[in-house]
Amino acid sequence: MAKTVNEVGIRINDEYCSKCTVCSSVCPFEAISVDEETGEVKLDIESCQICGICFSSCPASAIESVYYDIDSLKNYISKVMKETGYKTLVLTCRGNSPLPMETIEKINKNGSEFISLRVPCVGRIRLELLLKALSLGVEKLIVIPCEEKFCRYEAGSNSSVRKLLLLQALLDQLGFKPDTLTIMKSQIKASIDIYRCIGCGNCAYICPYEAIKIESPGIAQLNSADCSGCGACIAVCPAFAIKLRGYEYESISNTISKYSSLINEAKFRGIKPVVLVFCCQWSEFSAIDKIQKSSVKENVMMVELPCAGRVDSLHILEAFHLGFDGVLVVACQKSECKLKEGNDRAEEHIFALKKLLAQIKLEDRLEMCFISPKYLQDSFKISYIRFQLH
Repeated sequence: MAKTVNEVGIRINDEYCSKCTVCSSVCPFEAISVDEETGEVKLDIESCQICGICFSSCPASAIESVYYDIDSLKNYISKVMKETGYKTLVLTCRGNSPLPMETIEKINKNGSEFISLRVPCVGRIRLELLLKALSLGVEKLIVIPCEEKFCRYEAGSNSSVRKLLLLQALLDQLGFKPDTLTIMKSQIKASIDIYRCIGCGNCAYICPYEAIKIESPGIAQLNSADCSGCGACIAVCPAFAIKLRGYEYESISNTISKYSSLINEAKFRGIKPVVLVFCCQWSEFSAIDKIQKSSVKENVMMVELPCAGRVDSLHILEAFHLGFDGVLVVACQKSECKLKEGNDRAEEHIFALKKLLAQIKLEDRLEMCFISPKYLQDSFKISYIRFQLH
């Protein structure tokens, strides 16, 4: 069925468009083109990745996005300020969160707590929002884009830094303190405990960035400069020797365990099926970030992953053991994986696990789907219907 304008998460408002072509020049995916004869600006939604760089760069505000609009974000900042009294705003990309401890220590060096605002790409944030944050009483803005090499949207980090440097110059002219705006680079990285490593080589084989090698005397060595933080290596390590802050085996397991009381409550109320969703953070925008209205249903509980390739068969089995009726793995569409073959790796894991589950007649309780935030489809409603049919 063809997608209509109302079903996509971004569009160009022809009435506002000044045909300046800034959007087409900044789009890293060549999804925006300009008709040479008419000058009309066109968006190819199939090529679009919803990075939001065009949205933040349009001088006429002619590009409309359903995600992370200025009013919603401003209201969130205002609400947290009133509740906490914090006056430092830390803006981060999903690709560098949770923040490494050394980055948090730098932020807190003066003992200041902060308001955390996380978006899929810092490059999608309009400078207008940061100015509004200052008008609300925010005293320090700390913006943390990904390292350019690992930007999930190719040009998001570079785009954001260029705009932030312009804002920094403006704030200097307006008499703001030099530390009002700070730009810090960060990226989550895996780490290997060499004392637990058994030298099986699974991590080196699975790593799409060739960041891991087995070296003498048969121990995995990680080159952090090449690590993207996708977590694929963790999912295949039988010795639990690899860590990724926020996505460790124990961390995800604890999240699943915390849902056990909710499972019982839902079943007591007659709500079925109760589904656990392992969701790639790049395949979905509205449910993972709580700033916008969540699409998570009361019978659907979610675990966020840095990439679908991080999904672990043991976590899926743990979910069944706790009493979940079904498990759904949500990955990016095949052509849109942000971390090199992560969705393909996940599909291989799920296919292999379903074959094992078939031996105990549970294969129909595990499903996988590929979605994109560019379409306003309710993936969690789809999962509910799918498991209902079983």
